Amino acid sequence: MAKSHHKFKKELKVLMLNNGFKLARENKHLVWVNEGENVSISTSKTPSGVMAINQIKRDIRRKIGSVK
Repeated sequence: MAKSHHKFKKELKVLMLNNGFKLARENKHLVWVNEGENVSISTSKTPSGVMAINQIKRDIRRKIGSVK
C-alpha cells in the first residue's frame, strides 16, 4: 500500500502542476489553486481507489475546460 500511495502523490503533483495548480494548503485534504483561472480543487491525501487520478482529471476538465 505504501508504494501505491507514493506513486499517487507523485502523479497527482505532476498532473496539478502541468495544469497550472499550486498547492494552497494541506491538512486532511490537499487544496490546489489555479490563480490564472481563479478556481480551486480539493483532493484527498490518499487514493480512494484505482480510479482516483481519473476522477481528479475529470474535476480539472470540468473546472478549466481541458486537461494537459
